[in-house]
Amino acid sequence: MRALFTAARHEAVRAFRNRTFRVAAALVTALLAAAFLLEAARHAGEARQRAALQELVHRQWVEQPGRHPHRAAHYGSFAFRPPSPLGFFDPGLESFAGTSLFLEPHQRNALSFSEAAQSSELARFGTPSAAFVLQVLLPLLIFCMTFGSVAGEREAGTWALAVSQGVDARVLVAGKALGALLAVALWLAPVLALAFAAALLAGVLDASVDTLARAFVLAGGYAVYLAACTAFGVLASSFHRRAQGALLTLLGLWVALWIVAPRLATQAASRLHPTPSRAQVELDLARAIREVGDSHDPQNPRFQELQRRTLAEHGASRVEDLPVNYGGVVMREGERITTALFNDYTTRLFDAHRAQDGLALRAGLFTPLLAIRSFSMGLAGTDAHHLVDFEQQAEAHRYAFIQQLNQLHITKIRWHDDKAQRVDRAEWTQFAPFKPKRPPAAWALSRVAPAGLAVLAWAAALSLGVALFTRRHGETS
Repeated sequence: MRALFTAARHEAVRAFRNRTFRVAAALVTALLAAAFLLEAARHAGEARQRAALQELVHRQWVEQPGRHPHRAAHYGSFAFRPPSPLGFFDPGLESFAGTSLFLEPHQRNALSFSEAAQSSELARFGTPSAAFVLQVLLPLLIFCMTFGSVAGEREAGTWALAVSQGVDARVLVAGKALGALLAVALWLAPVLALAFAAALLAGVLDASVDTLARAFVLAGGYAVYLAACTAFGVLASSFHRRAQGALLTLLGLWVALWIVAPRLATQAASRLHPTPSRAQVELDLARAIREVGDSHDPQNPRFQELQRRTLAEHGASRVEDLPVNYGGVVMREGERITTALFNDYTTRLFDAHRAQDGLALRAGLFTPLLAIRSFSMGLAGTDAHHLVDFEQQAEAHRYAFIQQLNQLHITKIRWHDDKAQRVDRAEWTQFAPFKPKRPPAAWALSRVAPAGLAVLAWAAALSLGVALFTRRHGETS
């Protein structure tokens, strides 16, 4: 253990004395600071704006004049997606997902008004976030630190000297990996701690138990990821006798595994599990809805069975004799049928997207970037799982909202001269505002567990590779 810590301390001191490392660390720190500041400002502004808009649409709903319930239904409402508390750290899909849903009868709308759709072409490159710096740029810095850890000493002749004096090669390599990781931690941990403390004090990040739990688990995942990157760099250096060769190898692997492979995996997933275009989706749904009948026409032959049941329930022979408005009954049944159609079709679309995500995650076994990206977005609350959860909450609210209006149609509007009637505006105060609930940390962790295990697998495999290679190589160096 003493030899291990001596080697680690020597490697950490060597890193801090290296001018290139200090300059690179300063640049990465500046990038992190800029990303935190820009994203925190954007995140806080959007959170305030969406909360204000959600309050505004509910106030407009309550203050509208008396209307026919079905006209009020088509007047509609909006559901605004609140930004995730950790979205300023890892925006994930925030910029591409859309910000609001229009809630109306006979229709399940998708999220719209995404930031990317309203921005320039530069939005395609993603948001310059702190997560991007840690996931993509920091491994490059680590590789620039570790390329000469073994190859450089072997080239200088000090490696053979150390091994000939009885120092176990495995201890030396493990010490170098530990030292490089320690150097990164001693520099990075205070920067991140200061950034999150500032976010807490500024009110950008809430201090709830759920948010803090997500942040701590997220920090653990990144620690394992950076440990894997460090072991990767030291192991690659161990395969070379010259530092230049190790550097070229690591740069090539970084381009292949951190730049090219994620892009190829994403494209392969979309080709193997294609999803229909929006125009095709709307066409298919229009055909399906036409098959179930138009609920705006109470005499539609597809609702004859409903008419028979309703008459039998109330002991009437004609719809004119019913104590309720049969037109509202048809509206309620039509909404139930069309909602089931939309939910079934949307579930199939979500399943296709999950299949794409699953394939991309399996590709994480070949590149750690995809694994840590899924893990990070999931805990930050900016992945597809959280977006689907929001849409499902909004759809549940829309369905209850429309059916409440249909109930007013049934009970407050007479069958005779239906369209000319209105309900009192006081009825609108009985409608609850939309208040989405964020899933708990345990829910998010259960969905990103495979990605977290993939990051752990990378760290374990690289550590094992270091041990097996140096055990063999220590006897031949």
